[in-house]
Amino acid sequence: MVSMKKRERAWTAVLLFAVVALTGFGSVASERIRFDKGVNSTTFTAALGEGHDYVLGGKAGQSLTVALQGPSGVYFNVLPPSGQDALVNTSITGDARWTGALKQDGDYTVRVYPMRSAARQGKSPAFTITLAVR
Repeated sequence: MVSMKKRERAWTAVLLFAVVALTGFGSVASERIRFDKGVNSTTFTAALGEGHDYVLGGKAGQSLTVALQGPSGVYFNVLPPSGQDALVNTSITGDARWTGALKQDGDYTVRVYPMRSAARQGKSPAFTITLAVR
């Protein structure tokens, strides 16, 4: 018979594994993007680390353009305000540039991330990203 302490430790290990699997192996940097009046795009260069989220507001009917330059194995997703299914997942499409119409008002997240194997190896390549809302 399994003791209560062993059972609790097993469940704790399972929960810890689930949290790591769902959230990644480290912290993802996050940055809120605000455009100055009359400006509709911006470009950043950064070290990737575990990943980077750019959060920017958009309105239904506007278009969002994302252009990523970096080594192979660096991708981006665009997540809608609802946080549900990504509008684009470039680890599947292979695209380095994407433009799409925004369907609803709210905050959109552009998540830049490395291949899981690179993240495990601690590689932190540099990337350049341009974000535009028109």
